[in-house]
Amino acid sequence: MDIDILKARDNVEESFLNTGLSPVTKFFVLLTVLIMAGIWLDVRYLLPLLVLGLILAIMAKIPKSLFIVMITALLLTWYPTLRTTVMQANPDYYQVLDKAWAATPVATVNVKLLNLGNVGLTYGTLYWLTGRIVRYLTVVTWAVFFIVTTPMSEIANTMYALEVPYQIVFVFQMTYKFIPYMSSVINQISDAQKLRAWNMRTINPKKLLQRAIPIANPMIRRTAMIVDQVTIATQIRGFGSGTPTPMKAISLKGYDKAIMVVFGAAFLVAMVGTIAFKWGAL
Repeated sequence: MDIDILKARDNVEESFLNTGLSPVTKFFVLLTVLIMAGIWLDVRYLLPLLVLGLILAIMAKIPKSLFIVMITALLLTWYPTLRTTVMQANPDYYQVLDKAWAATPVATVNVKLLNLGNVGLTYGTLYWLTGRIVRYLTVVTWAVFFIVTTPMSEIANTMYALEVPYQIVFVFQMTYKFIPYMSSVINQISDAQKLRAWNMRTINPKKLLQRAIPIANPMIRRTAMIVDQVTIATQIRGFGSGTPTPMKAISLKGYDKAIMVVFGAAFLVAMVGTIAFKWGAL
C-alpha cells in the first residue's frame, strides 16, 4: 500500500492541540519525553509515555496512515534489532532485574569464539527487546504528534524568536519539508511505473537490482531538479544576507505555563528517580 506522507501530514483536522497550544509548550513537552525515553530501558516506565502519546495523537486526529509508516519503518529494522537482542543474554548486563530470571533460556547457544558465552533469546533479552520496541514507538509517536500539530511557519517563527541561528532553522525547515516531499515523489514515480507493468517483487538479488533502475533513474533526475530549485529559491529570498526577524513574539497563555510546570516537575522527579533509585534501568 502506497502512503503519501505529505498529504497525510497536511490533511489533518484541526483541534485544540493544533491551534490552542503554543509551539514552545509542545516543544518543551516533546523534549522532556524524548530525554526520558532515551534514558529509560524498562518497558514499565516507557509504556505510560507511549499511552499518553497515543491519547494525544487520537485527540489531535492524526491520520492512521502515519502510524502505518511508523510500523513499517520499525519492521525494516528487524535484522539489526535481532542481532543486538541475541547479544543481551549475559545476565551480568542486568542490574535491576533478577539475574536468575533474566538468564532463563528460551533459545540460546554457547559461543566459545571470543568468549561470547550464551547468545540467543532469554527472558532478559525478550524483556529488553520489548522495551526497545516501546521506546521506538514512544519517540516516533511524540515526534509525529509535534510535527503534525505544529505548522512549520510557527516552528520557524518560534526558533527565530528564541534567537536560534538561521542556518539551523533553515536545515530544520528543509528536513521537515524534504522527507515527506520525497516520499510523495517516490509514490508518484512508483505509480507511473506500475502503469507500465513495472513490479519490483522478486527474491532474486540480480533481478531486484535490474527492476530498481526504472525507479532509480527518474528519482536521481528529480532529486537534481529539486536541489536546483531549492538553490534558486534561497537566492531569490536572500538567504544569508541578514538575520531574519520573527513575525511575532512568543506568547504563553496560562494553560501553556501550567503544562510546562507539570511536565517540568515530572521531568525533575524522573531524573532524581533515575539517578538515585535506578528508575527505568534493567
